[in-house]
Amino acid sequence: YELGAMRGDESARHNLGTVEHSEGNTNRAMRHWMISARVGMDDSLKMIRQGFLNGYVKKDEYEKTLRAHKESIDELKSDQRDNASLQYRLSGGVGRM
Repeated sequence: YELGAMRGDESARHNLGTVEHSEGNTNRAMRHWMISARVGMDDSLKMIRQGFLNGYVKKDEYEKTLRAHKESIDELKSDQRDNASLQYRLSGGVGRM
């Protein structure tokens, strides 16, 4: 996972956080999850929320991560993509997208 995380693979970064957490390195896990949450990983954001509720993540770090996550998700949205998704759902999910 380390090589993938260094290359920018957010799933690898999330998984690295999971490994660190299972080994008892909670603070390191939170740092990995913060990075992947900031680029749009929903599962990482959930872990950061738990970390905040359990006192491992400071309020300002949690807020920054929430904002970065939202910005990342918003960047992925487009009218064309939303319209294509709507058409796909209306067609019953049949055919090419």
